[in-house]
Parts: sequence; C-alpha cells; structure tokens
Amino acid sequence: MRIRVEAAAVWPGGEQGWWTPGQVTWSANRIESVGPLTGEAADVDRVIRVEDGLVLPGLLNGHNHAAMSLMRGIADDSPLMEWLTQHIFPLEAHLTSEDVYVGTLLSCAEMIRGGTVGFADMYFFVDAVARAVETSGLRGWIARGLVEADDPGGEKLAEAVEFAHRWRGRAEGRVVGMLGPHAPYTCGPRYLERVAESAKSADLGIHIHLAESWQEVQDSQQRFGLTPVELAARAGILQSRVVVAHGVHLQDQDRKLLAAAQGGVVHCPVSNAKLGNGTMDVVRARREGVTVGLGTDGPASTNTLDMFLEMKAMAWGQKLLHRDPASFQAVEALRAATEGNAQILGGVSGRLEPGAPADLIVVGTRGTHLTPVHDWSSNAVYAATAADVRYTICNGVVLMEEGRLLTIDEEAVRREAAARARALIDRSR
Repeated sequence: MRIRVEAAAVWPGGEQGWWTPGQVTWSANRIESVGPLTGEAADVDRVIRVEDGLVLPGLLNGHNHAAMSLMRGIADDSPLMEWLTQHIFPLEAHLTSEDVYVGTLLSCAEMIRGGTVGFADMYFFVDAVARAVETSGLRGWIARGLVEADDPGGEKLAEAVEFAHRWRGRAEGRVVGMLGPHAPYTCGPRYLERVAESAKSADLGIHIHLAESWQEVQDSQQRFGLTPVELAARAGILQSRVVVAHGVHLQDQDRKLLAAAQGGVVHCPVSNAKLGNGTMDVVRARREGVTVGLGTDGPASTNTLDMFLEMKAMAWGQKLLHRDPASFQAVEALRAATEGNAQILGGVSGRLEPGAPADLIVVGTRGTHLTPVHDWSSNAVYAATAADVRYTICNGVVLMEEGRLLTIDEEAVRREAAARARALIDRSR
C-alpha cells in the first residue's frame, strides 16, 4: 500500500524548517516523498488527514531497561547505589523470562502511546525482550546486560553474541543485537577487554553506563587512575559503535575520546535529576564534537517513558546549567530525540526523507495547552506531551491510530504486568 499523511505541519528533521501544511507519503516501509502539501494525492491507497496535527520523525529512546516497568515506584527517592544494590538487584535475581516479556511489552505499549518508535535496551532474558519488540512492531537495539561477577567463565558473553547473530534479520530487521557490559564498576578492565574483543570480531555495538554519578568517577580515578570513559577506551570499548548511557560527569579528556568514537552519549535528564546525579553539559559536549542523543533510562528510574518530558528536561537543564535561556533551543531537543539517537544507534536516519524508513508520528494540537501556535518547534517541545500523540507509525506500519493501539492488547498486558509485579515482590521476600 501507498499511504500518505497530510497534516497542518511537518518537520522532517535536519536543518529544514516546517512545512505548513505538509505531507509524508510512503510505500511498504520506505518514505517516497515529504514536503509541502500541494494538490491531490495521486495513486495513493490511503490518506490519513489530520488537519490539526503536526508530523515528526518517530522518537527514539536511546537508553532503556524496559522490563523494569515491573519495578516502577520501588524505593523512589533513594541514592543510586543504595537503590541498585539494596532494592533493584535483589528483585532482579527473581525475574523470569516471562516477567521480562510482559514488563517489556507493557513498556512498548507506553512508548507507542508516547510516539516512540524504537529504543535501545540493556537487560536480561534478551530473547524475551526481542519477542516483545517483534510483537509490538517497534524497533529494538537490544543488549544483553553483562556483569563480571555473574559471568566468570564468559558463558553469558558468548550467549549475548549468539543472540545477536540469531536475531539478525528477524522481525523485518527491527531487532539489532548489541553487547551490554553494565559499567566499569561491575565489569573490571579484563572483562571489558573481552567484551571489546567479542564486539569487534562479531561486528556488534556496545551499550554501557559511563560517568553517571560523581562518586563513580571518583572511585574509578582512585582505583585505576582513570575516569570511567578512559578505562573503557583503554579496554577497547570505544573501538566499536558505542552507546554511552548518561555521561553526566565527563572530563576534558573524556569528551576528546568520545568525539573520536563511533556512537555517542545518551543524555537521560529526568533519571539523572531524580537520582541526584547532576546534569550533563550537553552544550559543551556537542561543541567539542560529541554526538548526543536522549533517553529515559528504565521506567523504575524515571517512572515514565515519556520522551516529550525528556525533551523538556533536556532544554531546561541546559538553560539552568549555563544560566542562559538562549544556550539551548527547542529544535535541538527534537534533533537529539530523533536524528541524534539515530546517529548513535545506527541503521535509521531519524529524519523524514525519501528512502528513509517510514518511522513517523502525528501529534494532535487540539489541546488548550497547544493553542495558539506561534512557533511549531516550541509547541512540540515545551507544550506537547506524550498524551497528545494520535498516530505512531514504525517501519511503515500504523501501530497506533487515533489513540488506539493496534498491535498490543493494552488492558490484558496491564493486568498481567500488575499480577507479575506483585508475584515478584512476594518471591523476593
């Protein structure tokens, strides 16, 4: 089928401004044309008209632990290491594959509702994560989380490589396997070297947490004489495509290393604020050549997977950090959530352009909070919310139409997720 969306405004990404009104036309899973709305649609099987809508490239979530939706609200307002070691890690020890499938599917439903078309995930039971991605219709860059203490013989690392090979090309190419060494404080230098060697030989990307907290940076410097980024670089982690989660406390030498690497840093402003870890200097990192994307972190860290909230927080945080409202523009947050993440993750463009995957969303503008419109970018970032998304389209397939999910039985997933969360708490006692 050839499908065309016509809307009040279309933002294709890049340096292009808004087309008002505009259209996007695609066939199968590729965009054929995008631009101003002129004339009638010819040879189109379906026209979706949203006269009061705006069209954006589908949002990408650059860092997530989707199955942690089952732990939403657990031990909120605790410091990071206390939260992880005393609450989250003990619960995760009791997770089952089916728990992870249901928790991930619950998050997929939330992301579709909020206009997210793909996410980078690091977790366990990765086949279950991939099944949820396949069912939902989203894209998933899926990394098997690796912790050295749990993998003394390297079996889990080998399983992660095997998973990536086994899923390559499946789910219409929407699943991409990666390796996920958790962080230098849970994976020592020699283990990181083994991960780097495996990634290079298997041509896989790496997803890792680096410089999330100031304590982490201090501990690394005291123990190894290196920052977490320097440690990762020395181990060879930056020789593959790398998704660096957080990067809150980057030093001068860290930015130089990351600017030269393939991939970049995924800023998670809400999680960083909620856990008291600080604010990444996105303005400086970008000025020094680092590619910066945007993510939510897991739903146990941020409580929601709302990328519109993250875009707001990203802009607010930079303005506060630099004490300058002009230091960061609304459209820069849009770029981070779309093409910034695409540049880091690979395989998609994050733009609406001929030949690109048909990944797009339509945001309604009927709300009082979106009236009037003086600046489309401003409204999209500072006023719109996840609840305003009306259509979510990934790989040319409509996943949500006028607020109705088409690939997931939302109520059934909600019920099962609630039951499994209760059972998980009971098992951990």
